[in-house]
Amino acid sequence: MKNITLFISFFCLIFLSGFIFSIQAQEVSGFVFDDINNNGVFDEAESGVANVLVSNQNDVTISDENGKYKITSSEETIIFITKPSGYKVPLNRLNIPQFYYIHQPGGSPEQKYKGIDPTGNLPSSLDFPLHKYTEKDSFSVVLFADPQPRSLEEIHYIRDDVVAELVGYPAAFGVALGDVMFDDLSLYDAYKEVIAKIGFPFYYVAGNHDMNFDSPDDTHALETFKNHFGPPYYSFDYGKVHFVVLDDVEWKNEGEEKAHYIGKIGEKQLRWLENDIQYVPGEYLVVLMMHIPLNALISEHEAINVKDCDELFQILKNRDHVLALAGHMHIMEHQYLTSDIGWQGKNPFHHITLATVSGTWWNGPEDERGIPIADQRDGVPNGYHIMTFNGNRYTEQFKAAGKDASYQLRITFPNGTLNREQLSDSLIIVNVFNGGEKSVVEYRIDNGEYKSLERQIRTDPYFVSLLSTHKDKYPDWIESHISNHIWAGNFPDGLEPGVHSLEVRTVDQYGKMYRSVTIFEISN
Repeated sequence: MKNITLFISFFCLIFLSGFIFSIQAQEVSGFVFDDINNNGVFDEAESGVANVLVSNQNDVTISDENGKYKITSSEETIIFITKPSGYKVPLNRLNIPQFYYIHQPGGSPEQKYKGIDPTGNLPSSLDFPLHKYTEKDSFSVVLFADPQPRSLEEIHYIRDDVVAELVGYPAAFGVALGDVMFDDLSLYDAYKEVIAKIGFPFYYVAGNHDMNFDSPDDTHALETFKNHFGPPYYSFDYGKVHFVVLDDVEWKNEGEEKAHYIGKIGEKQLRWLENDIQYVPGEYLVVLMMHIPLNALISEHEAINVKDCDELFQILKNRDHVLALAGHMHIMEHQYLTSDIGWQGKNPFHHITLATVSGTWWNGPEDERGIPIADQRDGVPNGYHIMTFNGNRYTEQFKAAGKDASYQLRITFPNGTLNREQLSDSLIIVNVFNGGEKSVVEYRIDNGEYKSLERQIRTDPYFVSLLSTHKDKYPDWIESHISNHIWAGNFPDGLEPGVHSLEVRTVDQYGKMYRSVTIFEISN
């Protein structure tokens, strides 16, 4: 009798487990196809596209020779494709790529900002249209970090300071690396309308200020972001580059006094990345795009470093061509990660923390347009970056908002009229905005011989002075920040009273040269 009871219990357990699994997971299938007539429907005259990656945010499969795929779907997931090279995905009217399907039958939980409406049952065939397109191996991408407006007025700053000068720029696409908003997610619609005027597709990364702070945990912390921009992590190919968007902000709501976030990718996302990366050709460049940097030079704090870097490095260790791009810090940094922090790849892992669109969060004295001169805490002007890819190689340039592209350095000192005491007690100080350990910086006075300046880790006196002079334009929590792109050196001996020129030139890691000249006077 005891054996019969155990058998029945075991049978019921197996049956119940299968029943529960059938509720939680179901098969979804469909086609990836070349949408020749651009109607979004897989018509009889159209053909499927083979070897396209399809994911459920965990598993990754590929479409067969007819473009068909099969994958499982849980009760709440996003099915998305990885755009292959040589194809475009559809765009909505605001130039946001449409490569995904959100399956959330019950919709989002009730929160302050609108999330996902109930989606109902999965379609019998979930099809993804593509458009064949001739992509060049050489192309440019515009990168925004932390636009972060908190009001319509600040969206207008973005419009006039950045968007206006980018209209017509021949980029393949743009990417916003998180903190698209500054907490008020009701402003997404107004922001998207402005960005759409640039004219090229824009992809989005989620930041810590893009979260639903009333979410009880990380599971539903990006419901509003998903509603506006789609999945919080995904990948796409362009030319010989595999772009990976990561969500590395984990929300921890432990009550109003303890609500916070940490830098973490998480087991599920890492599993997806491992599944995704196995299909990427070895010669491709893998570009990770995230909000929180993998490693911050200034601190080991959990909110500005990614906790599970080692697991990420393990997935990528056999890749010869990798690059990571982040924002979040409102300073600019180039790092070349090595075994010192756990990277075991053959080549150093280039990691760039980008300058931000909002600079010091749109604080600072106003220019003639009424837009704040929002230079960052490390003295770098607010702006954006342009990356140019050629095969699996790249170059990158910082672009200060509203300035000529050649504006890449600021001679902080000398300027004006100096006496001999000031000259002997002071250094030549230069902020090379996009500089790093591979930059070369030299100076000469009055067309003399060029001499080297040395990189120092220090604050920029320019920004220190800006804060001091305009205290009423900054909140108390903004302070000058140490920078790793300041160069300094002593004045040469024997400078006579009178007017002198100082020329500084820098060559970056890509071989690009930039110059700046200032005139100063030595009094008798």
